[in-house]
Amino acid sequence: MSLERPGFTSQIARCGLVCATLFLYPALAKTPLGTAIQARLLTPISSYTARPGTPIEAIVSTPVCSAGEDALPEDAVLSGVVSKVHRVGLGLVHESASMEVDFNQLRLPDGRTYSIHAQLTAIDNARERVDGHGVIHGIRATATLSNRVGQRLAFVAMGGHPLVALPFFALQSALFHFPDPEIELRRGADFHLAVEFPQQFGVVAKCAVAQDLPDRDWGDLHALVNGLPYWSYSKRQPQPIDLVNLIYIGSEEEVSRAFAAAGWTGAQPNSMHATVKVMRAIAENRGLSEAPMRMLLLDGEEPHMQLQQSLDTFAKRDHLRIWARNEQIEGRQVWASSATRDLAAVFALHPFGFTHQIQDDVDLERDQVVGDLAFTGCVDSVAYVARPETVRTSGEVYRKGVITDSRVAIVTLNSCDEPREDMSDIGEMPQPPKIVRWIRRITLTARNHYLRDNWAWRAGDAIRFTFHTVRAWQQEHKDEQLARELDAKLAARPELRQDFAVK
Repeated sequence: MSLERPGFTSQIARCGLVCATLFLYPALAKTPLGTAIQARLLTPISSYTARPGTPIEAIVSTPVCSAGEDALPEDAVLSGVVSKVHRVGLGLVHESASMEVDFNQLRLPDGRTYSIHAQLTAIDNARERVDGHGVIHGIRATATLSNRVGQRLAFVAMGGHPLVALPFFALQSALFHFPDPEIELRRGADFHLAVEFPQQFGVVAKCAVAQDLPDRDWGDLHALVNGLPYWSYSKRQPQPIDLVNLIYIGSEEEVSRAFAAAGWTGAQPNSMHATVKVMRAIAENRGLSEAPMRMLLLDGEEPHMQLQQSLDTFAKRDHLRIWARNEQIEGRQVWASSATRDLAAVFALHPFGFTHQIQDDVDLERDQVVGDLAFTGCVDSVAYVARPETVRTSGEVYRKGVITDSRVAIVTLNSCDEPREDMSDIGEMPQPPKIVRWIRRITLTARNHYLRDNWAWRAGDAIRFTFHTVRAWQQEHKDEQLARELDAKLAARPELRQDFAVK
């Protein structure tokens, strides 16, 4: 039995239908209303096991302040249900999974409950994407690099006969795993939501409460920041890489406990074995919890800790490095840190090999780290202290495209013996039996061959790749221009970088 390819007319019709759907569907999406917050998933959910009506909960991780009668305290929980779910199953109906969640209730620690409306807008560090309607979409397993290469070799060798290609699939499975196309969201996944709170809450917004510190304390903090290098440098190339924008005050044990409670993990040393694991993770579009990190130096010193946070993809992760400093504050150890967010795994020539595309606005990652630590209850206070100069007027060589207000977040930790929230154990997700996975792979591979092994789809793929490449180049130029404008504004008006502290 062989797979018949669609005729010329049907190929054009299918391509036109797909293109129309891709262009028109985003236009129908509405801008979500409500206050933008983050919440951490407490109930792991999978499209393989979830059903409509499955209950879910997430704890609010964004400090939110209310101007109404009812305040929004810590440990507020959003609850709801999985409203819709389409699993891949054997791959007979769906190539990729989708899921909708409906958070419709807010529960406060004292037991009070309120009806709310919330729309999901994004999920951090996940291979899944969220569209403009709040629908979670899983990956198409046959689009991964490992499957494309393996499928091409098998069909070229065997003339496109799926049954005879089974030995090739077995050989490829020994080298690369076929990705699981089901949606898997573990405990601790960061949900971005737009929430419409009840009217009695009044105006609800992210807290930004200023706290006065004695002049002597501010003087100590400024002295600490003034002696801090702006950049960490690559060990192999003498160029600035990551901006140093965080300081932690506490013992090594306190720092380790706080990040462990926040769900951060370590990094394995760079080696040939680690490189192979990275290549497999990229090819299979899956996560690697202890992926290696490039060695960066601060004042010529290697970091004492390298930490990262990711879910089910190597392409996206939060990561940071921590260096011990010679200074102390009130007898406690001072640690400097640079934190960045990886947005995608790309192939680079300098340095040669796979690397990450980093988020240009590094302040977002700085604030994310502060929020993660504060969420655990392991933080006593946070102070944002402005550097003496902006990154472009400091006299140091800088990395192009970096957007920052040139402030350093100084996080004072407590003992963290009993974290308020502990995300160190995210658990494992249930998996279908091996026979189901094999049937699903054969079905999806044959289906992909029938739908996409034609000139119309490949031409569309080339156009899409070219479009995204050009748009990425344009975005890089815009980011650098925006960064220069922001630095010029901050240099002209230093009051925009004023210090403040929060509990």
